[in-house]
Amino acid sequence: MKDSPPAAPTDRHAHLSKELEAFLDRLGGEDTTIGALITIIGDRGFGLLLLILSLPAALPLPAPGYATPFGLIMMLLATQMIRGRVMPWVPDRVAQRRVPFSLLRFSVKNGRLPLKVVELIIRPRLRGLSRNRLFLALVGGTVLVMASFMALPIPLTNTAPSFVIFVLAAGILEEDGLVLLGGILLAPVAAAIAGLAIYTAVTLGPEAVETTVKPLIKGWLGIA
Repeated sequence: MKDSPPAAPTDRHAHLSKELEAFLDRLGGEDTTIGALITIIGDRGFGLLLLILSLPAALPLPAPGYATPFGLIMMLLATQMIRGRVMPWVPDRVAQRRVPFSLLRFSVKNGRLPLKVVELIIRPRLRGLSRNRLFLALVGGTVLVMASFMALPIPLTNTAPSFVIFVLAAGILEEDGLVLLGGILLAPVAAAIAGLAIYTAVTLGPEAVETTVKPLIKGWLGIA
């Protein structure tokens, strides 16, 4: 009998894409604010909010202009996770920041493929780990580092780090400790890519990131 209650979260978290589409339906096509997002999300806490904020920059064709402000907001949220807060909080100035509905719709529409991939592998596992305060502080620290890369106005410092945050957010939502571990292990790879971009931008100029680093990484990944 004690094992039956966890079944409800499994059904609730099983389809991230459907959950995000339902979230869009609740907005009714209207622009919103960060504060309103937190109110709508309610008891879903950090997981869904991080998922929504990381998705625009995690896409192969990211929505430009949002990596830096969203990265700064996620740095604030990560600090709260490290301190052990259960519910996210943002100051009034941040809460009033507008989030266009078009951006959210763009992210959900173009994020269906990565969402579906994540849905295939994610499920409640290692819940003792995913609920451990020290481990969640480590997850928060990883989000903080990745979000700090996102906040930099340098090419290639946002997509890989934001994808790591996206994976960690999905793991938080599903209470999947294995996926959380995977996200933490992906973080050094994302940090290496961002670090290479930063070094190139500082030594050769930001344009060199596009002309040298991006083709190099595409070659490593086998992308034409």
